[in-house]
Amino acid sequence: MTGDLDIIKSGLIDRIESVCERLLPDGKPEGGLWVAWNPIEKDAKPGRLPALKVRIRGGDLGAWRCFRSGAKGDVLKLVAYVERTDIKGALAWGRDFLGIRAMSPAERQNLRKAEVVRKKERDDKAERSRLFKLQTADQLFFAKPSEKETGPAYCPQGTFPFGANTAAELHAKAYFRGRGVDLDAIAGLNQLSFRFSPATEWWKGARYETAQGRRWKAERGPLFPAMHCAMRNRMGIVTACHVTFFDPVRPVKAPVTPAKLMWGEALGAVIEISMGPNAIPFWMADRDGLVPDPTVVGEGIETSASFSEPVPEARVWACGSLAGVGSAPIDLDCVEWVLFARDNNTGNPTAQKQFETALAGLERHGKTIVVEASHVGDDFNDLAQGEE
Repeated sequence: MTGDLDIIKSGLIDRIESVCERLLPDGKPEGGLWVAWNPIEKDAKPGRLPALKVRIRGGDLGAWRCFRSGAKGDVLKLVAYVERTDIKGALAWGRDFLGIRAMSPAERQNLRKAEVVRKKERDDKAERSRLFKLQTADQLFFAKPSEKETGPAYCPQGTFPFGANTAAELHAKAYFRGRGVDLDAIAGLNQLSFRFSPATEWWKGARYETAQGRRWKAERGPLFPAMHCAMRNRMGIVTACHVTFFDPVRPVKAPVTPAKLMWGEALGAVIEISMGPNAIPFWMADRDGLVPDPTVVGEGIETSASFSEPVPEARVWACGSLAGVGSAPIDLDCVEWVLFARDNNTGNPTAQKQFETALAGLERHGKTIVVEASHVGDDFNDLAQGEE
């Protein structure tokens, strides 16, 4: 009975959260993902975070990946993986879960027609969600005082530009100095990339409730001082906002995990930390006669910022993730060649695969790519601080 693959897969996607509750009962929804421990790897250990994530809202529903083992696939492969079976076994599981086995041919055909309608509804909803994130990413970066949420987060006092010398800005600068980076000492700092908030909601801590097909925020997450960073695409449009949350008293990260969140569409976008000797933002650096700059690209803000002061002759970009590094717009004319600042995580097989994918993404543009790996600590920021 393989002719019902389409309605089984579509039916499982349509009920993806219930599927996750059945297969991964120790997990919970976080944003648009179901986050759980890996029952096959049995990776629940002190000091770790769950690394198996399934898309349950927005995007490719049912797509999943274990960021620890590297296993990934669609919803049928999720069933096969957790149940330790093959696709044929996953289809049998799906028939039982959806009640298809007991259906008559006519009922099955009606279900197929209904699933076509539901798929279009899901696709339309995913597109609306994408457009909402793109719109509100810019609004979250340039947040204005409001008693309502800006995108995912409550930001009651809004954000303030670099140079306003607000308490939030001074607090963030103290944090970076503690990490060996003096933002004020960076000659070509792109101040347009940074804004500061006295209080931004750590939205992963929000509590949501669902009833009658509706989901709403029942309780906001905690508020922390924060630095909002613009992730801009090749045209300079803010498509994602990267937020670093700080402890309200000491200049360290906020006591939450993760203390950095992104909202919007980050692939293809970068945070320009420094602009190099041309001192022109990359999205404006297409003028005739402009000499291209060497460009440093790294995963995290602190890793990348560690290069900005000691290497003033280069642009410096932070990409938010290794996937972001691979999609950075280095084909722009303002980029001469690239130094890929790789974090020191070569002992991690999953990180190694992600690094290789990112490197391939950079190399496809045909420009010279030099890989520089930190030899101590986890990243170049550790190296800058002299951590052994």
